[in-house]
Amino acid sequence: MRTIMHIDADAFFASVEQGFNPQLRNRPVIVGGTENQRGVVHTASYEARSRGVRTGMALVRAKQICPNAVFLKGHYEHYQAISLLLQETYTKYTPIVEFTSLDDAYLDLTGTLHLHPSPEQIARDIQTEVWEKTGVGLSMGIGINKAIANIASDLEKPKGIVNVPAGKEKEFLSPLPVDALPGVGRMAKEKLTDLGIFTVGQLALFSKLLLEQLFGKNGKKLWDLANGNDPREVKQRIIPRQISRETSFEEDTADMAIIKGTLQYLTERLAKKLRQNELVGQTVQVKIRYSDFGNNNRSRSLPYPSNDSGTLFKLAETLFDEIRLRRVRIRHVGVAVTQISPLNWQVSLFNNKNRQESLNSIIDQLREKFGFTTILPAETIELRKKYRMEPSGYVLHNPALTR
Repeated sequence: MRTIMHIDADAFFASVEQGFNPQLRNRPVIVGGTENQRGVVHTASYEARSRGVRTGMALVRAKQICPNAVFLKGHYEHYQAISLLLQETYTKYTPIVEFTSLDDAYLDLTGTLHLHPSPEQIARDIQTEVWEKTGVGLSMGIGINKAIANIASDLEKPKGIVNVPAGKEKEFLSPLPVDALPGVGRMAKEKLTDLGIFTVGQLALFSKLLLEQLFGKNGKKLWDLANGNDPREVKQRIIPRQISRETSFEEDTADMAIIKGTLQYLTERLAKKLRQNELVGQTVQVKIRYSDFGNNNRSRSLPYPSNDSGTLFKLAETLFDEIRLRRVRIRHVGVAVTQISPLNWQVSLFNNKNRQESLNSIIDQLREKFGFTTILPAETIELRKKYRMEPSGYVLHNPALTR
């Protein structure tokens, strides 16, 4: 029997801002943009939530209902710093920690439980340490699997601890509304309401076969979740600070087709690594080294995190064009992504991926089956003039960097 803990930081972005600036404590704080900016609320402090502000609400509307709120664009470096501190704290209690976002994590306590008085005591110890160091509150759920722990952590916010004893899963889930299940959004809830299903208990008693016929494979997932079943393991994962790919040319070159083709190829490899590890990055950095060993580099952030090679390369190419200021041959190019965060797994069961995500998924599957060079951007074909092409990729001048 496993013991899984789910930890969700309360109003994370807003709480971090209040922690970094004591003058913001006990005041309504809204993170997402300035009060006159077009956009939506990313996170609202509990002081703002008590007045009706909600995540996803237009900033203009938030200003109307909470005129004395402090509006902030947000500081990613603050959030990442606190997330790294959370990682350090959690791994004191178990090495098996899986971050699904900067503020959201699963801990598998099964193998280390004998070192502590109880799961509840672990939760209290973690809460106390994080609060004292950062001023960020944590809501925590404990159960035999990820789904139960996730649902439990959401029931007594903020700073709640809910432990679901083994064997009591159905009793715990039965009275909850169906949208308490992970991944059940508005569309799924409406379809289930049309079937006369309002609570998780009603869904658990519904025909599993009929749910599969109505909703396909998602019907089986729904039935399993409603009955407290979730076979997913906690996958040990920490958030890297940077992922980069770079190489030197066999001969210094001024051939823009070769240079940009190489830059795009490196970006393809980097994007594959991000998707493979279910990560996204927001800041792109490009660096070049000239034949006289002079260096130049520049970085810029995307408006939103991404693991799409096309999006990343578009910015990388722009940066390259901005920093190539000398008419000197180039010996080395590299691209890196920072401000990395996990790609949140909790998507609605009934929401399809957008076209680009679906396309990337198919490309990754084809490359996994037939080799990386099965599908490449047309611009990278120029590299055939310089490098040997194998199914696993081009054999670049730096073998250790042919990843």
